[in-house]
Amino acid sequence: MKKKKMKLIVLFVCVIVLNVGCTFNNKKEYISNIIEISLDNCTIENENDSHDGFLGDGDYFAKIICGEQEINQIKSKWKKLPLKDEIQHVMNMKQCNNEGCKDVYEKYNISNIINGYYYFYDRHKEATNNKDEKWLNKRSSYNFSVGIYDSDNYVLYYYELDT
Repeated sequence: MKKKKMKLIVLFVCVIVLNVGCTFNNKKEYISNIIEISLDNCTIENENDSHDGFLGDGDYFAKIICGEQEINQIKSKWKKLPLKDEIQHVMNMKQCNNEGCKDVYEKYNISNIINGYYYFYDRHKEATNNKDEKWLNKRSSYNFSVGIYDSDNYVLYYYELDT
């Protein structure tokens, strides 16, 4: 009986370790699932993840280089820029650290995008419609993801904030 329990415990631990490893090792797949487009032909050029600690507060950013093939997926599922005011408000909020206070655009060197699209996904536990940004600034915390696609340069900026 002890051997059977031990085998089950070892199996359980292995499943957890494999799940965690797969979840964190494939960021492209994770992002793709959130923003509802395939990123198979895209490359993450740079990324930054400040999530730490027990509660997992922080932000994640990725600059993803894509090709022309992604634009048809984006046009059919995303909204045309500019961002809605609720999203723009959060993107313009100053975040301070040892390097000073910067908004998201400054912090991650996001260029001024003239032509493009965006995708918003509200991951907050109180969200009733994950694609509706109207409650974004009416809560005590933020848990959302936003993709911004620069269609002139084929660059996708992915940003998520968890507070």
